[in-house]
Amino acid sequence: MSVNYLRSQFDLCSGCESCLLVCSSRAAGGYNPRLARMKVLKEKENLLSRPQVCTQCENPFCMHACPVTAISKEENSGVVLIDKEKCTGCGSCIESCPDKMIQFDQEGKADKCDLCGGRPLCVQYCVPGALKLVEKQEVSANE
Repeated sequence: MSVNYLRSQFDLCSGCESCLLVCSSRAAGGYNPRLARMKVLKEKENLLSRPQVCTQCENPFCMHACPVTAISKEENSGVVLIDKEKCTGCGSCIESCPDKMIQFDQEGKADKCDLCGGRPLCVQYCVPGALKLVEKQEVSANE
């Protein structure tokens, strides 16, 4: 099994926030960086920009914290997904995420990066190449 996740390289990030715009457009239907499913942290008086993305945890705290099992891990890709139909908006997943990468959407349901179904727009629109989709090969117990 291979697991896909996003890797960010802060040393390549220019801080242009194109990733936030394209992410918010897909996730919320408009260009509003506050609605993106990722963040660009500004440090050192805005001289350093650090993209922050969901790490698609191997053992997701958010999944274990959800009282209605609305969060699952996709078996083939390893992407952690939220079922909006099951989500009650209790916020347990938001509180449990160590990176604070889950937020409420406009309907009050939990939402997070789903890697755009395997083709992350943030990666496609990141001109400096600070975001990359990485495939991590799982090592089986038999090897």
